[in-house]
Amino acid sequence: MKNKLSIKARITLWYAALIVLICIASMFFLFGISMHAQMIYCRDTLESAMFVILDEMEIEHGIIEIDADIDEVPNVYAALFDPQGNLIYGRMRVEAPFEQGVTRKIQNSEHSWMILDERVDVPGHETIWVRLHMSADLSMGVAQTMIRMGLWMLPLLSVIALGGGYLLTRRALLPVKKMTQAAAAIADGNDLSQRSTLTGYDAGGDELHALAGTLEDMLFRLEASFDRERRFTSDAAHELRTPLSAMRTQGEYALSRDDMQEKDEAIVRMLEKNEEMRIMVDQLLVMARLDAGQTPMDEQVDLISLIESIVQDMEPVAQEKNMRIETALEDIHVHGNRAMLMRAVINLADNAIRYGREGGLVRISLSDENGEAVIRVTDDGEGLTEDALSHVFERFWRGDSARSTQGTGIGLAIVRATARAHGGSAQAQSAPGEGSEFSIRIPKK
Repeated sequence: MKNKLSIKARITLWYAALIVLICIASMFFLFGISMHAQMIYCRDTLESAMFVILDEMEIEHGIIEIDADIDEVPNVYAALFDPQGNLIYGRMRVEAPFEQGVTRKIQNSEHSWMILDERVDVPGHETIWVRLHMSADLSMGVAQTMIRMGLWMLPLLSVIALGGGYLLTRRALLPVKKMTQAAAAIADGNDLSQRSTLTGYDAGGDELHALAGTLEDMLFRLEASFDRERRFTSDAAHELRTPLSAMRTQGEYALSRDDMQEKDEAIVRMLEKNEEMRIMVDQLLVMARLDAGQTPMDEQVDLISLIESIVQDMEPVAQEKNMRIETALEDIHVHGNRAMLMRAVINLADNAIRYGREGGLVRISLSDENGEAVIRVTDDGEGLTEDALSHVFERFWRGDSARSTQGTGIGLAIVRATARAHGGSAQAQSAPGEGSEFSIRIPKK
């Protein structure tokens, strides 16, 4: 059978039960301490009184002289007995076997007594026994009164414990309630922005408040991720629609023409648009693999040979714009995926040549900075505005100057995704008229 009690109710009941049990245990502990303290008090009192009485007893020629002060010791009664147990002196006797020097508790009729016996040798006569006794009923009465009062107070204590436990539990579990409300609102409306109930509950210092704050942060990041995916899908559809429309137009144009040369020209343009789509789809697949973490990272990559190979391949492209490529490379190796790193550096070099100044210079450097391999690609082109820099690594984003050139708008997004997949980061620095610098930082370990 499933437990139908809520967590709040169970914690409250456990809290109340624990408080009541602690109080009961404390009551019995205090009772035991009280009895032990009473025993010590009675023992010390009887031993002190015995010392005084024996000191004041005088035995001369077999005659025992008893001082009248023997009966004035507070709460202590004295009696003398012969070896046969006959009362020699005293107004009260307590029946019990004699036991030398031991303070003990006995029950006599309806009373409890603490007694102490001491044997006294009388020269030329039989041994006598001195017995001191005092009532133990007073301490028992106090203890019993404590027990009765405690039993009467238990119901009130239970109510107080239940009320206090409920208030404490309700306050402690309030972040959980807020999280439940947020989850229910999201489930009902399928809207991750419905998380306002969590606002402010990440400021507490306990674990539940920390969990509420973590959940709010997780929902924020999920919403941002879903927004990126929706924007990515929309942008991809938009970017693919343009070449598809162009292909359809060229196809209809080719069908409407009888001249074979015109048909061939239309088909060539269709193939060009098809190649653009193929490149874009390939880059989309690369992004998808990076996002899914499906790119293997088990290669030892020699970055200097990788960059030299790229420079060798890109030099003919740079020469078409009368541009030069300079390098300053250190011998550095990193652990990762060579193909993805090569694609990222190619994208940076291609951008630098495409948007650099004709007849200008592209610089590629590789250096070790604080345990990171840093690849920098610098051009001397028109540069970027501050607003453009904030969007430059977004998928399908293209600046005004970039729209007049060929490109998919995914290249720099791949650069950033590659850097992050290797545990690093990508940065951009630029200013209008001063060129641009893009860098990739990858931990060496």
